[in-house]
Amino acid sequence: MKKLALLVLVALSTSLMGYSQNENPKDPKAKEILDKVSAETKSHATIYMEFSYRIVNKPNAIDETQNGKVWIKSDQYKLEFPGIERYSDGKTLWTVMLDDSECQITDAVSDDEEESVSPSTLLSIYENGFNYLYGNETTIDSKKVHMIKLFPEGGGKSYHTIKVYVNPATNQMARIEIFSKDGNTYTYDLKVIRNDQAMENAMFVFDPSNMDDVIDLRD
Repeated sequence: MKKLALLVLVALSTSLMGYSQNENPKDPKAKEILDKVSAETKSHATIYMEFSYRIVNKPNAIDETQNGKVWIKSDQYKLEFPGIERYSDGKTLWTVMLDDSECQITDAVSDDEEESVSPSTLLSIYENGFNYLYGNETTIDSKKVHMIKLFPEGGGKSYHTIKVYVNPATNQMARIEIFSKDGNTYTYDLKVIRNDQAMENAMFVFDPSNMDDVIDLRD
């Protein structure tokens, strides 16, 4: 399960982009829906989410699910999985392996990670560098949702398609599916979303002084 948790952290805080799909337009119907999601997300000072994360790779018989929680305030976030936590104050990133009493410290965004995406930008990922098409109307947990396909612009990326599922009643995402070129499918089901809860800035900073092993990877 620790391996799965690390994959979750990588998928949440590294590039979510794929190969070029420039033949696909920016579909006006999809844009209208996504713009409503963006406006809803940006209208809140803080967002708290509980979600399930599933990784599937059929050729390798991988099908694992894990639950997580994330607190988001502007470019700051705190992410929790069993045994692993991640803290970012927008400048510094602390990745904590609780079972090993280990903390890795890196810059929140390094110079060679200009295209990286953190949980604080996951809900508005489509806004830059993507073409998109309206897919279809479907249901998740008996609720009507719109499915929209995102096709990243530019080549040399790890992911070729992202599907987002939007609840039109709330203008919030219900599910995000990421289809990797290596055959993995990553699915985030957003179970709970609570807006505008009080969050002190201190909760996004981690003090590693009690950890057995502290690895500072900053320049």
